Amino acid sequence: MNAFLTRSLVAVAILLISASVIAQTANPVLTVDGERGSQSLSLDDLRSRLETREIEVVNPDLGRPVRYLTFSLADVLRLMDAGDAEDLVFHCLDGYEANTAAANVATLDLRLAYGEDGVPERWSPIPTGKTMTDPAPFIVISANTSDPKTFSWPFQMNRIEAISFAKKFPLTLPTGAPADGEVSRGFAVFREQCLKCHSVNLQGGEVGPELNIPKNITEYRSTGFLRQWIHDPSQFRARARMPPTQLTPVEIDEVIAYLRYMARHKQGG
Repeated sequence: MNAFLTRSLVAVAILLISASVIAQTANPVLTVDGERGSQSLSLDDLRSRLETREIEVVNPDLGRPVRYLTFSLADVLRLMDAGDAEDLVFHCLDGYEANTAAANVATLDLRLAYGEDGVPERWSPIPTGKTMTDPAPFIVISANTSDPKTFSWPFQMNRIEAISFAKKFPLTLPTGAPADGEVSRGFAVFREQCLKCHSVNLQGGEVGPELNIPKNITEYRSTGFLRQWIHDPSQFRARARMPPTQLTPVEIDEVIAYLRYMARHKQGG
């Protein structure tokens, strides 16, 4: 085979691969893992079977109103047979894992956004530390709140798990801690606000560092430092990816109490 023909075949192969990637990007796929198994549907499938609603809400990451093309998340979960799970985990391409109670789907009117300003898959880049990130393929938004403390919108989302939190993340539980005590309150805050990026005993998000093994963060960082760091990491690192927290000083101390407790409950290393 001569060199010209070889180069031509390589060029054709590259074009075919590129066309395939573009086609997949232009019709992204959502996967839902429920108690009855796993289902995947493309955006075209979802658009043909669900009602689209345009809503304008303030994006908490952009700090301005954006008009989104959306499906009701409740309709998506019913269509994809998610079952009656207690909790949902939203998996994102960068390793972010946001979990929320399934009841919040209705309470917060959660919706699956798939584009902006009437155009499917048109997205405004979102600032993430030192870079701007394309939020495709999907964002889970709330029609009721833009407060990240209530619900932090997961972007680059491509998979939903309908689960029981205790079964999915058993090693994060503060077993033996009083149910109404500081440690349990700290766990509740950590679960909602921190586990989406961080892991404990290797269970949780993958964006931020593991916090318990082999060394718990309270074993090498002082309480004073942790209070300041959790409050606002940009005091220490310019354009830190971890945003300033919405937590109160009391909540921060409760999170630290939970982490200190988990230092005595290391597993999974």
